[in-house]
Amino acid sequence: MNTKALGMEIKRLRKLNNLSQSQLAEGICTQATISGIEAGKGYPSVDILYVLSIRLKVTLDFFYKILLNDAQEYIQETEKYLQELLKKKNYEEAFQLCSNELSQKNRQMGYKFDQLIKWNYFVSSYYLKKMDFRTSINNLKQLLDKSHPLFGQDFLDFKIQNSIAIIYAENQLYQESLNQYHLILSYKDFLSQQYRFHIKIYYNLSKLYFLLKDYEKSFKFANLGINMSVLNEDMSMAGQLYFQKGMCLERLKKGSTEINKSYQNSLLIFQLLKRDNYIEMVKEQKGKFLGKNNESNS
Repeated sequence: MNTKALGMEIKRLRKLNNLSQSQLAEGICTQATISGIEAGKGYPSVDILYVLSIRLKVTLDFFYKILLNDAQEYIQETEKYLQELLKKKNYEEAFQLCSNELSQKNRQMGYKFDQLIKWNYFVSSYYLKKMDFRTSINNLKQLLDKSHPLFGQDFLDFKIQNSIAIIYAENQLYQESLNQYHLILSYKDFLSQQYRFHIKIYYNLSKLYFLLKDYEKSFKFANLGINMSVLNEDMSMAGQLYFQKGMCLERLKKGSTEINKSYQNSLLIFQLLKRDNYIEMVKEQKGKFLGKNNESNS
């Protein structure tokens, strides 16, 4: 959605009518809200947009023509931005963005957008300790309406299930987490189209079985993830998977050659991807398996 274009037009009309931001906001909203709208940082609710249209002497339809031409773009941009925030663990900003979206009661952006916002809201609330883990999980489960005709047709349903599994594991409810991951694995048609997500599930299962000290199963899922990474020529999780495999081999008391190779492969991949924090982690924790050259070189 072209909120920037809307903001620029509102600013142009405001100046044309010789109004300050405070004067335009009077009786409608705060000056800060107008500032945010003009900067393209917010999507105004229908009631605010309606009163603004009257004060700026244009029709509501005039504003909608600017906005609705790019509604799908707005949804995609919001999803991408939230994904980046969660990846960086910037839960505070994700929470604020989602809270703002949820406050727009008179706006209809569709079932999937609503699901996206609520998913990020519940996850960020959990990590900010604004919501306990059981409440978060229950709220996330409410978003998975299997009777809804759109259920299972979108990646988001499976991301939500993955979040549930992660929260279970973080709170030592390992069996519940395993059940959730194996449920995700049962959706074979979906996973066949999302190999990178499939690899991530294998990695998470390997970590979970490792925590349960079932090193054989942990090794199995690490290998499945590595094989799928090789098959799809995708290194995004390969470094972590080889590291996980090396830890399993250690616990299973396998030969040093095999263990060394796993950690060396892990380090090499992290070096190729320039993942400095992972490079240091492998060297600090597993330096004795890397050989003298790898111990000293970055």
